[in-house]
Amino acid sequence: MRYRNPVLYMDLSDPDVIRVGEDFYMTASSFTCVPGLPVLHSRDLVHWEIIGHAADRLPHPRYDHPAHGCGIWAPSIRWHRGLFYIYACMPDEGLYAWTSENPAGPWQCRLVKAVTGWIDPCPLFGEDGVWLIHGFAASRVGINNVLYIHRLSDDGMSVLDKGRRVYDGAEHGDVTVEGPKLYRRNGSYWILCPAGGVRHGYQLALRSGSLFGPYERKVVLEQGSSPVNGPHQGAWINDGQGKDWFIHFQDVGAYGRVPHLQPVDWSGEWPVMGDRGTPVPEGDTGLPDCPLSIPCADTFEQEIGPVWQWQANPDPSWYTLLRPGLRLHAVPADRLSEAGHFLSRLMPCRNFDMDVRFSVPQLELAGAGAGVMGSAYTFVVLKGRRVRLVRGGTEEPEQEILSRPFEKAELLLRLQIRDGYVSFLFGSDDRGLSPLGEAFPMAPGGWTGARPGFFCTGPEGYADVHSVRITEYR
Repeated sequence: MRYRNPVLYMDLSDPDVIRVGEDFYMTASSFTCVPGLPVLHSRDLVHWEIIGHAADRLPHPRYDHPAHGCGIWAPSIRWHRGLFYIYACMPDEGLYAWTSENPAGPWQCRLVKAVTGWIDPCPLFGEDGVWLIHGFAASRVGINNVLYIHRLSDDGMSVLDKGRRVYDGAEHGDVTVEGPKLYRRNGSYWILCPAGGVRHGYQLALRSGSLFGPYERKVVLEQGSSPVNGPHQGAWINDGQGKDWFIHFQDVGAYGRVPHLQPVDWSGEWPVMGDRGTPVPEGDTGLPDCPLSIPCADTFEQEIGPVWQWQANPDPSWYTLLRPGLRLHAVPADRLSEAGHFLSRLMPCRNFDMDVRFSVPQLELAGAGAGVMGSAYTFVVLKGRRVRLVRGGTEEPEQEILSRPFEKAELLLRLQIRDGYVSFLFGSDDRGLSPLGEAFPMAPGGWTGARPGFFCTGPEGYADVHSVRITEYR
């Protein structure tokens, strides 16, 4: 089937993909968004659906409150002897593994090693044992640009040695070597990893006849004359039909890190990705078209859908499922960036409207609204019989920009997303909505793109969210 890049215009940072039979599974970084570690399924590498999350909660009490920029970084997913594995590091807490017989869950979480500064782990289940490669976070331990390999126990749940350095970018003119994926192919060990940084980097292929090297080096994908800046961390997949592919991400600012699909020609000694090493704008997988979709409407008929994530480990007292509808109980918060009960989702596309229909029976107690979170954020809240427009930031105080009287307890609030900006409209229904203020630039967050969502704050009371609808604007 024909496709265009990016295959998903969603913030799926550091994607890793495997094939099991005719099915493909993807996971990606989730940082402090909960549930974390999204698991996506596809039959054609182009259409994907979210089938669940591996991490129902982040396994540390620190994440009962927002901790922007921390949490789960750069996972890898593997299947071995009937069991799915996801390895990920929380760089302040350690190396964790999640396992399940069913990719849709439930998943079991286990701390493999308490350690600071490890990032981007990837296992290799080989004939000679189980191995793990990883990088380091300079922000935590002052080291980056270096890759280590460790031996794991046969069940993959313990680190057995101090590890050995297998690649140092400084010896080859590379900076910020990270995100390694370790493979065995045709008698050689391969490490596919990005270098040069997220915005302007490139992909390396490292090859050796020995697990611990020395490794030969070759740049196999870089921006070149394409508009795809810094083609970054990703995964090699064989589709089972004789073709090889590489899924990687591109950083697009406030929209996050979006996945691209590149063909791989491995007929020679080295993989040739894209169009002779340059990202392609489109292609043909040769696989049957298997349409799947990410939901763009939610009335909360049964549960909170898998597109939604909290800003911290959720407390059951935050909400009640009305089926249909979602009741958000008011939770105090000094500002929205510190509100774990902000419920948001990934951007579904570049330009769209998000309509949130809700009611606030106790306007003098609770305030409810919606907005777009990032390092700088903007939201609208209905409280005290006024609709208020507020701008703030994770490092800046919130300021009320303007407000309008609104006597009704029911409100339709529209977030209008256009080319990196958000503006707001409000009213009783979708006829005759009134604009509120100007369009504001959206901003990425702690390694994430901007996130649209909704909330209820206050000392007591509640708000009922009746529906959320997203309409793509073309």
